[in-house]
Amino acid sequence: MSRAVKRAIIPAAGFGSRLVQGRPYPKPLVPLGGTPLIVHVLRSLGAAGIREAVVITGHLGDRLEAALRSAPLGVALRFVRNDEVHKPNGTSVLKARAFVEAPTLLTMSDHLVPPRLYARVMQTPLAPEESLLAVDRRIAECFDLDDATKVKLGGPRVRAIGKELSDYDALDTGVFCVTPAFMEALAACEGPEGCSISQGVETLAARNAMRTVDVSGLPWLDVDTPEAHAEALRRLPELTSESAPRPSVR
Repeated sequence: MSRAVKRAIIPAAGFGSRLVQGRPYPKPLVPLGGTPLIVHVLRSLGAAGIREAVVITGHLGDRLEAALRSAPLGVALRFVRNDEVHKPNGTSVLKARAFVEAPTLLTMSDHLVPPRLYARVMQTPLAPEESLLAVDRRIAECFDLDDATKVKLGGPRVRAIGKELSDYDALDTGVFCVTPAFMEALAACEGPEGCSISQGVETLAARNAMRTVDVSGLPWLDVDTPEAHAEALRRLPELTSESAPRPSVR
């Protein structure tokens, strides 16, 4: 990468019904050890060197934005509203297309990742026409393999991706470094029914332009169900930043 990665995009617009289970707050505000899930994400990003996070809000977006504006996070915040929350996650990511001017982290609001995993992704070389996905080859150690997005590799590049793949080598951790090329690929996939992040990955993979970085030695967890939430509580210290955040929210 020719420029340091200082910005992250976090889609946080969905319903998250499996975890929220009818409670009156959006999924990113589900408490985990007394701290909202997305706050753990933002603090880890700040500890990794990210200076600005663009949070894409939608369902109960006003409540999410208000909660984050009052929290000490260690990163500056911008908000983008997604008014098409029933469409797939790629449509949500496209709402922040204007913020991808250079290599930019893309990470999920419900994936717990320690700062050192983000740092490894940020430090991986990347050409302007490429984007990057952090993958984990420890398939047998996955907490919820049925729900995981699988990845077929060809050397250091993605060949195929999807939850239903039967032939795969690794798992999608939900952490990307994207460039304008990735946003262009997403836009090319966008239609009346929207598009998914995986469709953007497939489009770049067809051009041999979707690279991977192996983070198999590092922890991560998709917190999508009550069972995963309990696992996250058990593993919280290894999955989050232990650094004191700097209050720089705007």
